[in-house]
Amino acid sequence: MRPSSRELIESIIAAIDTTILPAIAEQQAASSLRAARTLLEHLAVRVEIEPDVLTADNRDAAAVLAGLGDAPDAGEGGGVLALRARNAALQTAIDQRLRAMPIAGRESPGQAEERRVLRAYLERRLARERDMIFPAFLGTPF
Repeated sequence: MRPSSRELIESIIAAIDTTILPAIAEQQAASSLRAARTLLEHLAVRVEIEPDVLTADNRDAAAVLAGLGDAPDAGEGGGVLALRARNAALQTAIDQRLRAMPIAGRESPGQAEERRVLRAYLERRLARERDMIFPAFLGTPF
């Protein structure tokens, strides 16, 4: 479909940069518009890669939970809304495990290993999401 979602978002960003921002004299309004522009830059990337990121993250999170003795449902597939719903459920399960952990240094060897596994997963998750975050949020502060 033309224009693509990314092209539409990029045309909005271009209009902000060339037409709207130069015409705004009030600093608070300009700052708010720059914040919206930053979110649009994030969205331009996210709209293209989010399904792949969610699919990979869902597989990874489900495997981690299964390895820790949880049995997450095998729900996979569907559109981005189904992927998001599955990811939310998996993240809730991971968050519950993390919150149930004792303070670092006070855990059993098994709990220390679980912490290591969960931390490694979170590092992989951050790496997967990196392209959606950078460089969009490295621009000029609002």
